[in-house]
Amino acid sequence: MSMDMEFPVPDFEEAARTRAVQREGVRRAVDHGHLAPDIGAAMTSPEAGDWLASQGFEVVASLDELHGPASGSVEIPARLADRELSGRADLDNPWQRLQLYRRLLLTGTTQHQRQLLNRELLRQMWPHRIGPPALLKTWEDRFPELRHTPSA
Repeated sequence: MSMDMEFPVPDFEEAARTRAVQREGVRRAVDHGHLAPDIGAAMTSPEAGDWLASQGFEVVASLDELHGPASGSVEIPARLADRELSGRADLDNPWQRLQLYRRLLLTGTTQHQRQLLNRELLRQMWPHRIGPPALLKTWEDRFPELRHTPSA
């Protein structure tokens, strides 16, 4: 490898302009009722990483909606599957359960969350901080009982 190879210089000004455009788009989506205000706030918060800021996420209206299984094997929706979790997840395997729940919080639709998240399992896993801080804060603001879930 040549030591005189040049690396691209980051364009921080362009990145800042792109983030400002994203924030404005999120603000408009909230203003027009296309995005919940708390999710918009999370997407534009300083703690939101680039992925969360550009992708957003969904949150069920009530933890009572979460009727997913507490154990066994579950089918993973195609949009959530990848080579680590392809097709099925074993909820009795702590690593697979963690990966599935993290994905459901980050990229799952509310329909996926209702089908696959189990309220009690979510409460047990919550102290392990299974998602980005801005996302977790949104869930905790909607459901204060999660904030006070004791560590397992």
